[in-house]
Amino acid sequence: MGAKPIRIAILDMYDGAANIGLRCLHTIIKEWGVRNNLMVETIVFNTRGASEIPEDHFDAYISTGGPGSPLDSINEKWDQQFTQWLENIYEIHKPVFLICHSFQIACRHFDLGTVCLRKSKQVGVLPVHTLVEDDLFTGLQETFYALESRVYQIIAPNDAKIKLMNAQIMALEKMRPAIPLERAIMAIRFSKNMFGVQFHPEAELNELIEYFNEPANKQSIISEFGIEKWERIIAHLDENSPIISTYTHLIPNFLDKVLQK
Repeated sequence: MGAKPIRIAILDMYDGAANIGLRCLHTIIKEWGVRNNLMVETIVFNTRGASEIPEDHFDAYISTGGPGSPLDSINEKWDQQFTQWLENIYEIHKPVFLICHSFQIACRHFDLGTVCLRKSKQVGVLPVHTLVEDDLFTGLQETFYALESRVYQIIAPNDAKIKLMNAQIMALEKMRPAIPLERAIMAIRFSKNMFGVQFHPEAELNELIEYFNEPANKQSIISEFGIEKWERIIAHLDENSPIISTYTHLIPNFLDKVLQK
């Protein structure tokens, strides 16, 4: 008999909104499996749209980003089921990777900091500053670049709760010496096996080029931020884009951790 496949659950938090995140995640997982000569089985759960929650027998879990407020859904069925799942999966030490909206909800639920609106929306390819050495960041610079697309943020870390959980803040947003605002938390290790990030490490270069050049998306950015913002985004998306390293390392590094269990 052949080896059992690695089983990965993806929790879809997009609620039916158009996105490239799921497609990018499927590609990352497929390429990782090929590189490691592994059979990989991936199942998507429509968590936000249909309250679908995976069982606890998967080898790893990745929960996506998504639109909207991580605060307003606290009394909704899917949110309550998702946070109960977080509690359970944390207790049984299964490998989990939380992206953007999922990360925000996890920080809210575990009370690791203040989840709040940013002063203004953040979008673009921007620097992330690591605070710790960890296998999750293998192959990345101390300051690396990632796609950000967020209206909310996590600030004011709850040091007492972080210590109680034995969690760790792993990265902060870009340095802004001229701006008197607290830097947002960009990555947290909730436990030995649970990680979350405020950015989009699944963002693939060609997908981003197509996305930001799509006329409706381009016009939306220009209308909200001005043509200079769109031009800065495009300038970060050439063949030497730093986004490539983040895409090829961060989630694959998480999956490598899964293999080591």
